[in-house]
Amino acid sequence: MSAAERLDLLLHRFLSGFFSIPARQPASGAMTFAQMRVLWTLDGNGKSATPGEIARRLGISSSTATGLCERLADGGYIRRSRSNQDRRQVLLQLRPKGRRMMAGFRRLRQSRLRKLLSSLDRGDVRRMTDALATLNAILSRGKPAR
Repeated sequence: MSAAERLDLLLHRFLSGFFSIPARQPASGAMTFAQMRVLWTLDGNGKSATPGEIARRLGISSSTATGLCERLADGGYIRRSRSNQDRRQVLLQLRPKGRRMMAGFRRLRQSRLRKLLSSLDRGDVRRMTDALATLNAILSRGKPAR
């Protein structure tokens, strides 16, 4: 098995187990996983985004992104506004309700990670952190995969 295949398998197993939190739990109400992905994208972005940018980041169609964003706006999770530079462009931002929901999920994720990491020694945690930081740096630079 190649290193890429092994890493893919390990990441898949970890993420599947770690994010086994039901999408429709009381904290999220009737929120779907697809809607949560939109909120995660806006939360991680830290600024406004267009529906087209959301579609590209999530690998979905523009019409799907627009529908998800409409439901999130109707639910009070995101705000839609017009760009000052181009009035045809719609900008999306988290509203306080969306920020509170994302903060709650962030606390839950961090609590689960603390519990998992408590069984590892500091050296293992440092190596994992360094490896993920390196992978994130490569992804953020848009460096092509080898």
